[in-house]
Amino acid sequence: MVAGQGPVLSDEVLLHLFCEAIAIRPERLQPTVEAFFIRFGSLAATFASDDKALSGLLHIGPHIRTALHLVHDAAMRVSRARLGRDDIFTNRKLMLDYLISRLAREPIEQFRILFLDEKNRLLADEAQTRGTVNHTPVYPREVARRAMELGAKSLILVHNHPSGDPTPSDGDISMTHDTQRAAALIEVRVADHIIIGNGAYVSFSELGLLRGFQG
Repeated sequence: MVAGQGPVLSDEVLLHLFCEAIAIRPERLQPTVEAFFIRFGSLAATFASDDKALSGLLHIGPHIRTALHLVHDAAMRVSRARLGRDDIFTNRKLMLDYLISRLAREPIEQFRILFLDEKNRLLADEAQTRGTVNHTPVYPREVARRAMELGAKSLILVHNHPSGDPTPSDGDISMTHDTQRAAALIEVRVADHIIIGNGAYVSFSELGLLRGFQG
């Protein structure tokens, strides 16, 4: 009945339909939808929520949490598959939506790398390290070693700021430059470093923070 209408339906309507599909009782439908939006603010944030956040909501039992996680994981896999087809920079919005969905609600810092081939197609998306709420260790030589193993020609560094503010710190900038130097030794280019906040991002390439370390 609603096939093909996804893009024109509101977040609230889509979440209502999801709750109907997983057989939430009629009297609980609207209160459940309202609880999700009060707590998380959007459809995407609801599906990206973790068990700890969901456990604080009344009437959100294990079957609802499992259904939410399954939908989110399926969406991530579809987005990941789409990223691997062509030059990743031809659809920057798709890449950013994927990264925001994956990292925006992570409670601790996570450092990921997108490894690209000579045509900027995605070879691998890997989590390298997980840290604390405001720091994650990065080892430039290990990044370069993994790029060499995969035969990557360029990299996109990605990490999140659980505070929600994606502004790069001095440490973020220094780490990026160290990684660029290590990658340059094996003729691998760091194409960008993207920091994800709460639904927002910062791109080092857009800010000009990679200049002088390419080529």
